[in-house]
Amino acid sequence: MIKVKRIDPLELTRFYRGRVEFHFPVWGYAARRGILTTSIGGIWQGTDNRVWGFIDFKPGHRGNILYRYMRKLLAEAEEMGVPEIYTVRDHNHPTSERLLRRGGFTKTEEQLEDHEVWVWRNPRK
Repeated sequence: MIKVKRIDPLELTRFYRGRVEFHFPVWGYAARRGILTTSIGGIWQGTDNRVWGFIDFKPGHRGNILYRYMRKLLAEAEEMGVPEIYTVRDHNHPTSERLLRRGGFTKTEEQLEDHEVWVWRNPRK
């Protein structure tokens, strides 16, 4: 069984083993199977004053769970009044484009370190 809970800075550091730098606070969730964090996702205010989002997972995590997880994050962001969320698409995951489109993201013309930048716009705004 996977339990979903609010994310904390220590959990982000453990999940990424210090390879990714975040500007706190990060708002989001972590999914666990027992004591192992299997996926993690959230949003934060970037140094460019835009809201950035991410979802990441360990091998073996099922796509339908990621989609539900993403929809939950976006529904809460919509309710909180977040106007838009930017993210980069990971080309190493062949289903990432489909997942982003299903979530309501659209591709922008922007590139960030050779990754496509996508944006979700709050339908209530």
